[in-house]
Amino acid sequence: MADQNNIQDGLESLIKSYIAKIDMLEKELKEKNRMLKDAFESDAVYKEHADKAKEANRIKSATKEQILKQPSLAKLGERIKDLRFDVNEQQAVLADYLSQYQQQTGANQIEVGDGEVMDIITVVKLSKRPKNYK
Repeated sequence: MADQNNIQDGLESLIKSYIAKIDMLEKELKEKNRMLKDAFESDAVYKEHADKAKEANRIKSATKEQILKQPSLAKLGERIKDLRFDVNEQQAVLADYLSQYQQQTGANQIEVGDGEVMDIITVVKLSKRPKNYK
């Protein structure tokens, strides 16, 4: 039991160390991105081109909205939204089933149609808790 606690403490220490390293790298990345952005924004030629691009995008968006007002395209756009929602919903259900399958069988692969073998990949992430969470 003592060995298990030592292993767990060591693992927890490694996790905390990597979290600190990642936080430090993210801060540096944010600072460097800000510096690069400031350099672009202070360049007159870049600013002029960015303004022209922004105007072109505004015109493009207005044109797109106008085209999407056509009834047949509006209906098509709605169908696309519905299909995306359905795909996401089906993928979430599949993920649950794959998790159950992996837990029950211990397998990390599954054979699907036509003998194709696919890997089951588990993604684990760390997220911060809200400050008011108890």
